[in-house]
Amino acid sequence: MFQHLLKRLPENFPLQASFAPALEIWSVVQSRPEPQLAILSFGKRDASYDIDLPVPHAWFNAERHGVPQPVSSQWEIFKLNDQHAFLRLPPEASLAVGDFVSCGISHPCTTFDKWKLLYLVDDAYTIVDAIKTYF
Repeated sequence: MFQHLLKRLPENFPLQASFAPALEIWSVVQSRPEPQLAILSFGKRDASYDIDLPVPHAWFNAERHGVPQPVSSQWEIFKLNDQHAFLRLPPEASLAVGDFVSCGISHPCTTFDKWKLLYLVDDAYTIVDAIKTYF
């Protein structure tokens, strides 16, 4: 399964150390209050943050893209509160309210207790299975 996850990461995904995200979480951009700031629709209640904060690796807008687009290493989650993630990004990024952002989760165990059902998807993000969690 680890190799399958590595194949799904964008080629320019900035791996830190020798670890790759074991899980990804998709969220919606709720606000873009400043050119270098976006507020996302997940927070501490949705994703683990005990080792590192989630790492953004793709974004998607159904009207502009056929598939998720990789992001640069300049995109960074720098803070989580209970309900929101704070994303720092380049001011020229065309990310807008309603777009989707995917973040890799560095340590899934403390995310499993937040979600009773996790979806397995293929490379086209078609749901192929589901896993019940009992954490």
